[in-house]
Amino acid sequence: MRALFFALLAACSSTPTVDAPEPRDAPRRDAPLDPGRGLPRELFAYEWACTEDVPPSGVPFDAEPATEDCSTGIWPELPITAVCPTITTGTRIDPDTGMTLPPPDDRTLPTTIAPTESGSFRTGPEPEAWPGTLRVVAWNVEYTRSLDAQIEALTTDPELSSADVYLLSEVDRCSTRNGVRRAARLLAQAIGGDYAYAIEFVELSIGRTIGGDTGQAIVSRRPLSGGSVLCHAGPTDWFTSDEEPRLGRRITLAADVPVGDTTARLYAVHFESEDLFGAERAPQVKEVLDAAQREACGRPIVVAGDFNTWYPTAPERAVMSAADFVDAFELLGDTGGTHSSGRRLDYLYERGFDVLSGTIRRDLDLSDHPPLFATLSLP
Repeated sequence: MRALFFALLAACSSTPTVDAPEPRDAPRRDAPLDPGRGLPRELFAYEWACTEDVPPSGVPFDAEPATEDCSTGIWPELPITAVCPTITTGTRIDPDTGMTLPPPDDRTLPTTIAPTESGSFRTGPEPEAWPGTLRVVAWNVEYTRSLDAQIEALTTDPELSSADVYLLSEVDRCSTRNGVRRAARLLAQAIGGDYAYAIEFVELSIGRTIGGDTGQAIVSRRPLSGGSVLCHAGPTDWFTSDEEPRLGRRITLAADVPVGDTTARLYAVHFESEDLFGAERAPQVKEVLDAAQREACGRPIVVAGDFNTWYPTAPERAVMSAADFVDAFELLGDTGGTHSSGRRLDYLYERGFDVLSGTIRRDLDLSDHPPLFATLSLP
């Protein structure tokens, strides 16, 4: 359905070609409302109300990375608490295990769970002080189908290899799409950094060969701490999909990273794709912002990844603006497409930073989305 939708959009519009601009100053401004699409005005509204600083949790990630072996630790061995609740109207019988799916689960949404796995490959002494700049890559890596080439890009490309942190979506773990490998672990090992990975969907084997799971990852050359996973609410039922039956929910993965004399909160997002105008995505954005107010009020924040937002006056963009988050690439003057359909789906928003520079690497053909690279600085 999603592929057909974007194909129709591409047929009705030309794909923009936008050269990465030089940084420039621009005012912060609210996204315009778009009530003409029949969406309620309250969907566009949000109040950033917190006033007191919230210190970082300081809880470190697991020091030891998960094993490389994909024969254990994945579905159906996972405990139910490792995956977000599956809200569905249907049931299925798993032909591999004979289990009736989904498993019983009395949790309600939204809720918070722990990252699925995390670890560190950092070696050597840490600096006495971390720089006050932060170089961020946000990238939907399309199920890490091109994992080897993506690892090469993140370790050898002059720009991407200089990044401090990578906020990644559609990262597969132990699926046939990526050669049955733990992609987040391999990416962290390649750069000698920390990582956290969280399951968004368990890819059921019913009528499929993919298996394993897919989700978000944060990979960093700086130490990560305070990891958490937000399970989003929303009506979309992926479990009953004929083409992509799944357990789980849309998620946002969060972690803290040191910047200068403070600690920034990072949110790697992947909002709902089966939502035409944003009636489901806008509430998911508000859930992230609610979490940010609880977890990081007064600290610099980055919210970045695949928003699946395809038009400029979408309510989820108005919500980000209402909370005084800045669209880094609108500020830099590049609002061109970030998907093979020609639509702009990916965003990098910041609050509490200055945007120094950034590029959208459309020259890299390693996913159906290009990586977004931005350099941010404390004021």
